[in-house]
Amino acid sequence: MVELDVSGGWRVSGAPEAAVAAAELEQGLAALAGGSRRGGGVVFELVEGGGTGEGFRWEATPAAIRLEGAGPRGLLCGVFGLLAALGVRWPWPGRAVRIGAQALALPETLEEEPVLPGRCLVLGERALLEAAEDWIVWAARNRLNTIFVHVSTRRAPFGAAPEALWQQRRERPVALARERGMAIEHGGHLLPELLPAEALARAADELRAGTPAGAVQALQAAVSAHARAHPEADVLHLWGADSVAGAGTGRARSEEALRLTNAVAAAVERVDPGAALASLAYHDTVAVPVAVRPRRNVCLLWAPRERSYDHRADGGPNAGLWELFQRQVAHHGAAGARPPRVFEYYVDAIRFAGGVPELGAVMAADLPAYAAAGAHTVQALMTGAGAWRAPHPNPWLFGRLAWNPREDPEALLREWRAALGGRDGCR
Repeated sequence: MVELDVSGGWRVSGAPEAAVAAAELEQGLAALAGGSRRGGGVVFELVEGGGTGEGFRWEATPAAIRLEGAGPRGLLCGVFGLLAALGVRWPWPGRAVRIGAQALALPETLEEEPVLPGRCLVLGERALLEAAEDWIVWAARNRLNTIFVHVSTRRAPFGAAPEALWQQRRERPVALARERGMAIEHGGHLLPELLPAEALARAADELRAGTPAGAVQALQAAVSAHARAHPEADVLHLWGADSVAGAGTGRARSEEALRLTNAVAAAVERVDPGAALASLAYHDTVAVPVAVRPRRNVCLLWAPRERSYDHRADGGPNAGLWELFQRQVAHHGAAGARPPRVFEYYVDAIRFAGGVPELGAVMAADLPAYAAAGAHTVQALMTGAGAWRAPHPNPWLFGRLAWNPREDPEALLREWRAALGGRDGCR
């Protein structure tokens, strides 16, 4: 280990494009030192590699630390990894706390990269959207790289945030997310809100018969307008195809839903060829739609709401769902679709109406299994009609374990509790 003494100050050097990473490092060092002490002492050299990944490496001596990120996001993750190694924790938005010994020490060398390429926090209620800027900054510091704004067009939605509120205030949250290299996902159960149920049913009938006509055109026009209204979205969620589908059960229901999703995806592609459209596998549509191939701009969204959270996702009573998930991933992969996503309910106070349990051990088992099965992104839904005014450990545990599920969840939980209750923390 290399001991650092920042009492005599420090200097951060790096290219202009590393400005956000440098600012975060300056702020973290000031918190550790009890105030800003720029201009001398330890040198922190920030180097941005030519890649686009999130891996990073540092080399440390008592006088200098060279931190290199695989790309802009890797450098930022490296800054947060370095500050975490020095004892800084961000247990909840607005709270930065130092835990551990007073001496600052780092491994002489360290190289890391995340287990999951995509690590997403879902903001699913009004109170969370009202604090979106704080949550985005918090998510980035905990090395999450995606924000999903889960909305409804209803005035006072339950289990979602108001779409009107997002449109009113999205400029600043979008800018903060982009500064930190974060992807943005947007939407929810919106398809039935864009078109009446009868019109969606007619579109489904036309697609089943192989004769798309007026109803499909109306559907695609509504979707195109919605996509144009959301240029910030890297992934659009226009769920509802599962609830409109009416041809039988099981595989037939999944196939009908995917036909409707493909029609929606075609409209999205004409507006933004780079955006993906999520295909929800949920309740009646978890069966594999063997006879229908997803379009290339479609990504699987696996939402195992019925699973048991007393067991890991790939075992016990969840084994049947897990087999379906693996088959869904293979089906979408064979069609060349976008990388699959998993919509998990780790912080959902509606799913856990009696109170969200601490799920560190479950997440530590789930997340590497999802990664090994081919999931690109795992999303943690936060919702529950104002349940998050008091801190809960699951968001922080998700951030740490989605980066490195080999960490001990019990030890992490102790860290989180110490960060919220310690008197020696920097606020």
